[in-house]
Amino acid sequence: MDSSPAVAAAYEAALPADARIERKQMFGLPCAFVNRQMFFGCFAESVIARVGPSRVAALVAQPGMQAFTPMEGRTWEDYVQVAIPADADLLTRLAADALSWTDRLPAKAKKPRAKKKVSAST
Repeated sequence: MDSSPAVAAAYEAALPADARIERKQMFGLPCAFVNRQMFFGCFAESVIARVGPSRVAALVAQPGMQAFTPMEGRTWEDYVQVAIPADADLLTRLAADALSWTDRLPAKAKKPRAKKKVSAST
């Protein structure tokens, strides 16, 4: 699932300049992480921001916003999804709020590397 250049540009413009941020990809799209937790990213023709369940509940009443549901029946209750085009100031505030909210969460533990299967030699 690709995003348009407009979505990528809106994401980049809204992302805070902060040394704690780690840039990665999820769903094959650009996302930002803090403490190994995703807080902001692209999804299809939208941007997602992790702002917490109570903030999501308040934001979904606004046009162009919904709770993030990457697959039917799989809502991520901490994330709001904002359709692009969207107000640049709104996206900047959401990105900053998402960074602040997610930075307060416990750091995600690093997963151990999967062990390679050893084939039996004959």
